[in-house]
Amino acid sequence: MKRKIGLLATGRKKLGHPAPVLEFYTSPLFQKSVQYAKEHYDAVYFYNAKDGLLLPDQTLEPYDLSIKTFSIMEKKVWARKVIEKFQQYESPEKVEVYLHGGKVYRDHLEPQLEEKGFEYLIPMKGLGIGQQLAWFDEQLKQSKS
Repeated sequence: MKRKIGLLATGRKKLGHPAPVLEFYTSPLFQKSVQYAKEHYDAVYFYNAKDGLLLPDQTLEPYDLSIKTFSIMEKKVWARKVIEKFQQYESPEKVEVYLHGGKVYRDHLEPQLEEKGFEYLIPMKGLGIGQQLAWFDEQLKQSKS
């Protein structure tokens, strides 16, 4: 049986001082995604525009950078680096990836996952932020009952 791996986006709301990934991002969507991931996945990785792939205990410094400012080529290079680093930790034959994050990220991560042979699912494809928050609330409520 393949291990379930969460590959999660971070968020815009951040602390103004260095902190580990799990504390650094403060948006409700990020916090709920982390809570969900801890309950449903065997391992979790994160990604942001500045650093690419992040480990949960990695300490980050404050930054102000959005992937929306990247050119198409920069987005492709960014995504390739994220998945190449991810491949240093996980093997396509052993995992199923659950990709969380906005379309602006997924449009470039998905082709890289496919190229490297990773199976992946997008649990909240097509949902807006409000719908994603509601989805997490529903899933988290079900896991408590």
